[in-house]
Order: sequence, then C-alpha cells, then structure tokens
Amino acid sequence: MQAIAQTRAIQPLASRGRARCAREGKRAAGPVKCRAMGDDGHSDTVEVKGDWRAFRAALVNQEHAHRQRFNQQQQANHVVTNLSAASTAYSRRQASKITPGDWAHILPEAETGCLLLAPETEEGWWRHSVVLVLNHDAEGSTGVILNRPTNAQLKNVVPEIDYSAPHHRVLANRHVSMGGPMGTEKGARCLVALSHTRLDGATSEVFPGLWHVSDFSAVKPEHEPSLMVFVGYCGWMSGQLNAEVAANGWTVAAASAANTLALVNASARAGDVMGESMWATMRGRLGYPRPGNLGYDTPNFGAEGPL
Repeated sequence: MQAIAQTRAIQPLASRGRARCAREGKRAAGPVKCRAMGDDGHSDTVEVKGDWRAFRAALVNQEHAHRQRFNQQQQANHVVTNLSAASTAYSRRQASKITPGDWAHILPEAETGCLLLAPETEEGWWRHSVVLVLNHDAEGSTGVILNRPTNAQLKNVVPEIDYSAPHHRVLANRHVSMGGPMGTEKGARCLVALSHTRLDGATSEVFPGLWHVSDFSAVKPEHEPSLMVFVGYCGWMSGQLNAEVAANGWTVAAASAANTLALVNASARAGDVMGESMWATMRGRLGYPRPGNLGYDTPNFGAEGPL
C-alpha cells in the first residue's frame, strides 16, 4: 500500500504511522502428505505441493467427508442425536468441494490473507463487502475491499499524481476499485495494487498465488496487465478486528488465489459496482443460503474458473 502526497512521489504508507501491508509468505520445501483416519476406520491420504493454505483446505475437505459418512451411518441406523444434527449443520457450512486451485472454507479467526464477508444486514461502506486482509498482527490489520469496481481510470480518480514518471504512467489508464474508506482524502490518497504473478522487485507475497505491490517505483510497463488497482483501504487498530470477529461482525474465510482474484475480475466484468453478486456467490461457497432480495443469477466466471 502506498500513500500519495499531492506534491511528492508515492510514499510508503509506513511513513504515515501505519503497519506494513503484507507479511512475506513462505512456501513448503516439497510435497506434503497427510493421512487422516476416521472413526469408521476409513483413511484418506492427500498430497499438497507448496501451499500450506491449500493443504489446510484439503484437511477441511477430509473432515467434511468424514462427517458426511458419519451422518449417513447415523441415518442408516435411524439414530438421531444432537451430535448428528450439529455435524449435519457443520457439513452444510463446509459444502464447498475442495479441488486444486478452487476452494473456500470458513475460518474461526482472522489471519493475513483471509477474506472478511460483511453480514447480510450491514449498511454503508461495508454493505455486501468482501475484504482481503493484507496484514494481521499484534499492531493492527489492513485490508482492501475486493468487490467495489468502478469504470474510472486512475488518472481521472487521482489527478494529483505526476503521470510523467514512468512507473506512474504504467498505472494511469488502469480502471480502479474502491478499496475502503481510509486513504481517500485528496492529497493523501492511498493506492493498493494486487497481482496474480510475482513481479520482480515490485511485489511482496500475501499468500501463494497472490502478491501486492510493495514498491510502485519498481513497476514496469510489462507489469501493467497483471495489476489490479485500488484507491483507499481498510484499517483496524490493535485487537480491533479480532473483537469485531468475536462479536460476529464478519464471516472469516480462506479461499484459493483464483477464487480471491475472481472477486475483483468478475465484479468488474458484470458491472457489479456494489458487489452484491460476488458477496452472495462467496457466501454460497461457504454454505450460506442466497439472500432472497438479490434479483439476479450467479455470474459465469468463464475461463477464470468457477468460485
């Protein structure tokens, strides 16, 4: 994340007293295998190469499968217990099938790289928002709303940037999304840019498969097609986000890089400026019913893959 001063080049957000926006991630050195044994004696073995989040998602899928088998056995024996009912509810919430590159599941608490889904009743800035948390630690949290596209180009939204500078000129014609309520003041606007590929010298990893621009001065013309640009961001003080999650202020989820980035791309293609459709689609992946007041179908994601 970068702060834009009206008379200066882009400056690091840290100079304004905020925490850094992303933590360097680490990849596993090689394939990881895990064997899960259920109460019925059935076992599964799963192998995940390089991405611990995908490995965790595979474990969630295994647990879901074991709970489904347990429920089926209980139903076959005509046994109805509180445990079976609770297990059925859990399985329904974990209804998303886990496949490589296409997964999403609920988390119990916030972490760097997670998604925050606003409650159905939320209004204002956060209405139907899906936030990507770029950094979450003891100092606080920062993030960006993914599903608030606009038809405006950066040069028209933030005219105070000196677009004669090569690294600014690269971004000038990019359509921007509104990333949050903070850093939107004229003369002190903040830019966030995400990328689906690693850009040497310009990006830091949020999690495997998704990077954010940590040095805009290193952005080159060939990087332009990979960038998704946001104006503004979301910020929480130390402990604030954890308290909001504990108070059921957010649904916390983890999703694959492809599904996370689809929230940006599909919202823009569909003209879903308030993000309702993508918010509802992600909630559906997590097992929540589709709200009845949304009068359109889930969009087709085409070549970018389903959510």
